[in-house]
Amino acid sequence: MVVLKENNLLNSLSQMGVGLGAKNQAFELLKGLEFPTRKTEDWRYTSVKRILKKKYVQFNEADQVDLSNEIAPSLDAHNIILVNGVYSKELSDVNFPDEVLVDTFPNAMEEHVSLIHSTFNGIAKNNEEVFTALNTSYFHEGVFIHIPKKVKLEKPIHVIHVNTKSNVISNLRLLIVVDQFSEVSVVQSYASLNAIECLTNSVTEVFVKENAKVTLDKVQYEEPNNNLICTVQVDQKANSIFKINTATISGDFVRNGVNIDVDGENCTSEMNGLYMQKGIQHVDNHTKVSHLKPNCTSFELYKGVLRDKSTGVFNGKVIVAEDAQKIEAYQQNKNIILSREATMNAKPELEIFADDVKCSHGTTTGQFDEEALYYLQTRGLSKESAQALLMQAFADEVLDKVDSEVLRIWIKEKLG
Repeated sequence: MVVLKENNLLNSLSQMGVGLGAKNQAFELLKGLEFPTRKTEDWRYTSVKRILKKKYVQFNEADQVDLSNEIAPSLDAHNIILVNGVYSKELSDVNFPDEVLVDTFPNAMEEHVSLIHSTFNGIAKNNEEVFTALNTSYFHEGVFIHIPKKVKLEKPIHVIHVNTKSNVISNLRLLIVVDQFSEVSVVQSYASLNAIECLTNSVTEVFVKENAKVTLDKVQYEEPNNNLICTVQVDQKANSIFKINTATISGDFVRNGVNIDVDGENCTSEMNGLYMQKGIQHVDNHTKVSHLKPNCTSFELYKGVLRDKSTGVFNGKVIVAEDAQKIEAYQQNKNIILSREATMNAKPELEIFADDVKCSHGTTTGQFDEEALYYLQTRGLSKESAQALLMQAFADEVLDKVDSEVLRIWIKEKLG
C-alpha cells in the first residue's frame, strides 16, 4: 500500500497552465494502470511485490543534513541537493552562469513558461509505465535544467538525492533541455543516511537538440534495504551526442530504464552500465534505442558481477525503423556469477525494419577464467586477491567510459 500526502505543486502551476493538466492526466491514467507482474513482458524477470507490500509516506520539506560523505570531495561541480525528494536551496550550489537556468519548476516558470510547457512530460510514458504515471502525479517540485544555445558548461551539474527518513517514497523529477550547439555533463547520485525501507521513484526527461552533447552519469549506492526505480527518457535531434553511464553499487531492488528516441540523422548514442550485487539484491537494467532516422550509431555495454543469492536482469532492445538506413547498432552484455545461488537473466533484442544496417548483439554469463586465476596464483597472489584483480579488470572496461577521472575514482572507491 502506498500512502501519499497531497503536495502544493498543483496550486503552484494551476494559474500557468503548465503541469496541472499533466498531473491530472497522469493521475487519471494511474487509476486505470496496474502494477506489473511476471506476466508483463518487460517485467517477466522482476517481481515488484517486495516493494508494493510496504507502506510509504511522502515529505514536502527537506531536512538539513551533513552530506560531506555523499559528495565526491574532489569533483568540482555545481551541486543540486534533494532531501527525501525535496529540493534544498540551502544545501545546493546555485552559482551558475547567468545564461544557464537550474531551478525548481515553480521558480523557473516565472520566466520560462513556454519552454517548460513545450517539453515537460513530452516524452514521459505515463500511459505505459505505472511508476512514471505515479511520479508525474505526485512529484513535489522537480528540477529544471536549461542550457541555452551555444553554451558549454565547464563544470558538471551533480544532482544528489538522499533519503534521511525511513519508509519514504521520493518521486524525483528532472527535466534537462540542452539547446543547439551546447554541451553539459550531469551526474545523478542516489544515497541514504540512516534511512531504511525507502522507495525512490525517479523520472528524468532529456532533450538533446541539434549538434548538442549531453553526458549523464548515474551513481546508485542506496542502503542495502532501500529500493530505487530510475527511468530516463531521451529525445535526440540531428548531429547530437548522448551518453549515459550507470553504476549500481548497492540497493535492495533497483530498476533502471533507459529509452532513447533517435529522431535525427548523424546521431551517436551510448549506454554503459556496471552492477555488482550481493546478498539478495536485485538489479534490472532495461534499455531501448529507437532509431527513427538514417545514418546514426548506437553503442551499448553492460557488465555485472553477482554473488550470494543476488539476481540480475538485462533486457536491451534496439529498434530500427523502416526508413532508418545506414544504422550501426552494437549491444553487448557480460556477466560473472560468483556463487551457485546467484541468477542472471539476459535478453538482448533487435527489431530491424530497414535493409541496409550493421547491427549486432550478444550476451555471456559465466565464472572467472580458471586458467587466468591459476596463472595469477602461480605469481604469488591468493585466490581472493586474484579474483579481485580480475574483477577490477572486468569492471574497468565500463568505468573507463566515464569521462571524468575524479568521478571514475570516486565510483571505484564506492565499489570498494
